[in-house]
Amino acid sequence: MTENKLSIEKLKNLQWKIMQDVSASALIPLMRIGDELGLFIVLGKQGPCTESEFSNFAKIDQRYAKEWLLAMCAAGYVSHSDEVSKFYMSEEQKAVFSFEESSAFMLGAFDILSGNIHNIEKVKTAFKTGQGVNYDDSHPCIFSGTARFFRPSYSLNLLKKWIPAIPDVERKLKNGCNFADIGCGFGISSMMIADAFQNSKIFGFDMHKPSIEIAIKDAKKQNLNNAKFEVADAESYCGKYDVITFFDCLHDMGDPLAASKYAFNHLNEDGTLILIEPSASDSPKENFNTIGQMYYSFSTMGCIPTSKSQKKGLALGAQAGPKKLIKILEESGFSKCEIVKKNATNMIITAKK
Repeated sequence: MTENKLSIEKLKNLQWKIMQDVSASALIPLMRIGDELGLFIVLGKQGPCTESEFSNFAKIDQRYAKEWLLAMCAAGYVSHSDEVSKFYMSEEQKAVFSFEESSAFMLGAFDILSGNIHNIEKVKTAFKTGQGVNYDDSHPCIFSGTARFFRPSYSLNLLKKWIPAIPDVERKLKNGCNFADIGCGFGISSMMIADAFQNSKIFGFDMHKPSIEIAIKDAKKQNLNNAKFEVADAESYCGKYDVITFFDCLHDMGDPLAASKYAFNHLNEDGTLILIEPSASDSPKENFNTIGQMYYSFSTMGCIPTSKSQKKGLALGAQAGPKKLIKILEESGFSKCEIVKKNATNMIITAKK
């Protein structure tokens, strides 16, 4: 390399981009500590307060409290009043960091990031061997983080925007139908549907037993008698359904074509399949943006290793694009495959039997 051939402007822009990414990455352990020690909740409830008051409220060492608060202020995640020298959180910051049930809550993303860091050695080995990483062997942060990451979007969109965009499904749910949520994880989406449409019977299936156990426990707490959860993968659940969904999970499966065919065979006549996937273009170049950076990174550490650990190991990836997904559905026997809704992070594809 000869230095005189470098574009100084391009070099500086790249270096600044790296500094921004490193700065964001440096927050990962602090966000996990803040989350696990309840620091965002404390500040959201008790602020404005001095660093001394905050450390007392949070029951942590004052010097660590000060440095954590300053880091959060530098990131724009916490606010500071120079007039009274107190730290506080704006209403927007509280919505994003302090209130778990908020539709703007975003701490779950840091769970996934932490889990990915814990999984580095396993994925690094997979890079060399071409094999996968068994989903059950993922760090626990991955499972909790996935549920917390998707909950706000589902809370904001599932019942208000996505289901209404599919009129025949909304009608069936209101009248009473059998609804299966494949790869349901902690059952977040299943329970939202069960709560909103109590005439219908909602079934959640996932191959991860600890996740299903959490779903069963949470459904009982919410008195959702119309929601049932069972351990089963995409090719072992039983029954016939009017609606079958794959929420942010088909691309994780080793053989998505077999999973789609299985769903086709377990749908009643005139049944509907709903596929929710990360928004992506069919052209990788068009995914070279902030959202694409996030999803390609998540996909490299989670989606690809999980898929490659299963039979066939097709490894679609989180940015597969609509053409590949719709082709799989059509090859499975589905018709009228179309994107009915799309936003910055998700696209909703429906198909008919």
